[in-house]
Parts: sequence; C-alpha cells; structure tokens
Amino acid sequence: MECSSFTFPAFPPSSTLRPKDIFKERIRVRSFYSVNHLCHCINRIHAVPSKLPHSNCSIVPNQLRSFLFCSNTSKYMKMQASMNMMGKFGEGTSDQGAEIKGANWMGGLVALGELWNNIWEQKEVAGEDNAHHEGENDGCGSGGEEGSCVESCSLEENDGEMIDRSYDPESFSRFLVRVPWSDTKLFSKLAFLCNMASVIPEIKAEDLNIYYGLQFVTSSLEKKTMTKVLAAASEMERQEMENDLRSLHYSSPCEWFVCDDSSTSTRCFVIQGMDSVASQQAYLFFEPTKFEGTNIRVHRGIYESAQAMYQQFMPEILEHLHRNGELAKLQFTGHCLGGSIGLLVHMMLLTRKVVKPSTLLPVVTFGSPFVFCGGHKLLDPLGLDATDHIHCVMMHRDVVPRAFSCKYPNHVATLLKHLNGSFQSHPCLIKNKMLYSPIGKLFILQPDEKLSPPHPLLPMGTALYALDNTQSDFSSDIFRAFLNSPHPLETLSDLTAYGSEGTILRDHDSCNYLKAMNNILRQHTRMVARKVRKQRNLLWLLLTSPSPHWSNDEDESGL
Repeated sequence: MECSSFTFPAFPPSSTLRPKDIFKERIRVRSFYSVNHLCHCINRIHAVPSKLPHSNCSIVPNQLRSFLFCSNTSKYMKMQASMNMMGKFGEGTSDQGAEIKGANWMGGLVALGELWNNIWEQKEVAGEDNAHHEGENDGCGSGGEEGSCVESCSLEENDGEMIDRSYDPESFSRFLVRVPWSDTKLFSKLAFLCNMASVIPEIKAEDLNIYYGLQFVTSSLEKKTMTKVLAAASEMERQEMENDLRSLHYSSPCEWFVCDDSSTSTRCFVIQGMDSVASQQAYLFFEPTKFEGTNIRVHRGIYESAQAMYQQFMPEILEHLHRNGELAKLQFTGHCLGGSIGLLVHMMLLTRKVVKPSTLLPVVTFGSPFVFCGGHKLLDPLGLDATDHIHCVMMHRDVVPRAFSCKYPNHVATLLKHLNGSFQSHPCLIKNKMLYSPIGKLFILQPDEKLSPPHPLLPMGTALYALDNTQSDFSSDIFRAFLNSPHPLETLSDLTAYGSEGTILRDHDSCNYLKAMNNILRQHTRMVARKVRKQRNLLWLLLTSPSPHWSNDEDESGL
C-alpha cells in the first residue's frame, strides 16, 4: 500500500458553498480526512518509504521500529533481536511468547512492559545483579533537587498502571476557575480559524469577514502557486525563486494561512494540525535537541519544522510591522502539531529579539503536545511570565497533549534511554519520567456529556476552566495529576479508542474543540437571556402592581 499524497474529497462548486455552510461542510471533511494521530500515523508513514528520500525513511530508531512494524508471524523474534542489539538482555527469553501489537509506538512500549518485567524476574531468580535496574529508578530525582520525582511526582506505578494518589475531585476543583465570557469568545474565534486551517483551499475571504471581521492575507498554498510567474522572470531570478519554492514545499510539514484584524492591528498566523505524512514524521522525531543554542531541550522534529516555518513567516511579519509600526500585534495559533509549531515560532521571535514582547499576543494552542523541557527558563531572563505568553487549551480527555508529558513507567523510561543517547541526559526523563514538561497557562475544556464522558477530576457539566496558579499551595503536581488522569497508556490500551468513532479522535478532533467552545458560548447566552427575561418580568410586575398606598387613598376619598 502506498499513500504518498493526500487529497480532499470533492467539494461543491465554490459559488454554491455558502458561508453559513462552511462549518457543516468542515465537519463532513474532517470525518473523511482526519486520522487518529497516535494510533494510525506510524502505519500510514510505514507505507510511504518507497517514495521518500533514503535519509527520511528511518523515522524511528531501528531497534524500536523492529517491534513496532513487525508482522504477526515474526513479531516476537524481531523484538527479541532488537533487544539483544541493546545489549541488556541475556539468554532464556525465547520461551516468552508475548505478542506485541505494533499499532503505535507507545502501545508497543506498553506491550513490552510484561516481557521486561519477566526478564528481570528471571534475573532475580538467577541471583544476577540488579544494580543497573535500581540505578535507573534512583536516578529520578536523586539528591532531592527541586522538581524531582522524589519530591513532586504524585503518581505511583502498580503492575504497570499509573495511579494518582494525591488528588480527588474536591481537592482538584479548588484550583479551577471558570474562564470569563470575553476570553471564551476569543478562544472560540481561534478554534474556528484552526478548524478552517484543514480546508485552506476552500477558505473564502468573505467567510472570515462575515464571521469575525477578519481579512484574509495569504496562505502557504498561495505561496506555492507563485511558480506561475517564473516564466516571466530572468534565468537567475527564476532559479532563485525555484530554490525558494522548493525549500518551502519540502521543509514545511504543515499548511498555514494568515489573516488580519484591522480593528486591533493584529496579524494572526494559523497553522494546520497533523494532517500530512510530513507532519507525522515531524511528530515522531521526538528526541530532544537544544533550542536556539541554549541548554533548554526541545522536541527535535517540531523544532526543525518551526525553523522552516519561521523563515516562511518572516516576510509577512516584517510587512505587518512596517505598515502598522508600534500598533502592530502578532498572534500564533494552531491545533495539535500546528499549535506546537506556533509556540516555537513565538519563542524564537522573543529569544532572537526580532520584536518587542508587547508586540506578541499570547500564543493559543488547541490539543497540542508540550515540546519544551524547562521552557520557562527562556522567559525568565526577559522578565516574562510563561502564563502571560502561552495559553494551552486542552480537551479534558485528549491524549495528544498528554503523550509526551505523562509519567512513563520505569520500563518505558529505561528503554528510551537505550534507544537514543540524547535521552540519557534528558532532564525531564531523568527527574520526572516524562519527555517534555507543561509550560504556560492551562485551559481545560470539558464538552457536553453527549460528546464525551466527564473527567474524573472535574465538576460535572460543560465548562471551560483555567488552572489557577495564584493560590499559595499551587504546584506543578496539579499539572501532573491532570495529565496523568486518565493516563495515555490507559486510553491507548482500550481497543475501542481507535477508529473514526474512537475516543482518541473524538477528544482530539478540531471540530469537537470548536463545538465544545460554541456550546459554552450558547450556555452563557441562554443564561444571560434568562436573566434579562427575569429582570423584565420583575420590572413589569413593579410597573403594573397597584401602589402600596392605593387602598388607603381610596378609603380617605370615601370619607
């Protein structure tokens, strides 16, 4: 099977697609076009290597790929061979017929856990030295360093299950505050734009203007159509333009579009989610690398994508700054991978001091994976607070933002260190057994129960909450407790979570983010309408009721 390209399903002619039908059509497209980002992405990418450059074929380490992509008849033998390559497994494992399901990389790691435990049990029986195994556990926060697992991790591992022992709905709800209507309305607008980013060819300028008074500026697709003017250029100019366009086409894993709000002099960059093979490749290059020459670690694949997109955005950024001067504002937003790329571009503009911090409005992400390890340290020298610059909106049960920031079981953390040397010195993995730590202000979106069951730590009912970090007893444990409940491994272990009707897509799809936001706005509108009606009825009763002195006046007039 080969899937070298994606195509949109046929749309009605643009002249017949009314603006008010855009959202309905968008839902139809997403039901056809969306993928389960964690469960199907590896299988789809695995079908592509015949058409990819050789350097891009190995999208995951060979040891890991050997048991993620192995066939049903040889899964165990390939897995055993890959473990022997790591040099940490002895003989006597051939009778362990554990079946490894290669649907996704995390699921493969979970399935490896049982075999991993059996191996160490055999070594204990044989009296072999377990110092290495114990060292891996003790390395998580040894020395009592702040933020280490010894002091701050609120989860325990019990037979492979990650259990929260610290928080219940009552204690957790103390840190929740409902988001004001004005902020909810802003998030709804940005969710609408992120939703439209997956149907960029169908975006009409009048649609953005009718709904939100925005002006469409350009898109990545429009930039690619510049090849039509090459024939009129000189040979040298044509060669330079071809090189630029070729770089644009191959280095950008996500499409994007730009729109302006002239009333506030704001230019908004909206980045598409993980809707292509290239974007899925970027997501799977999850080993850490240094961000902008600092010691802060960042997700390698998404960082490289952001570097390419930074160059693509610069002409639009400079043009907007030149035209609006001190009044100019920039905002980045995106769903899934797009939000993470937008965050990194935002941070690159700050660290490179291209713009003043006051020029950048908070970057808003929807269902995006966290990609920094200690990213707040980038803002501290600038005197900036991460909660003011980074707003992360997350569906209550969305597995994607949890994937890199949940607490990994011991066998997963240890395996990652063997698969890639960069993980052996990765602070987040060593101290907290996660790949990347949360950063910024977290907004939790709980949809209607008809769409998704409520979260065990949240109050019942549809709502948009913000984690209140102003309380004296607030700590990073609050973040961790939510990101590990439900734990991604628990979600991924349920076979019903996969497919177009599964919980993975249900709680991550950008359409559902928009629907949940709009439901909250409708709730607020209905509540305000009820208050207005109640006040109107009270006023009418006051105007129509007889004066309290009416009977006395009548009695006096009759005397």
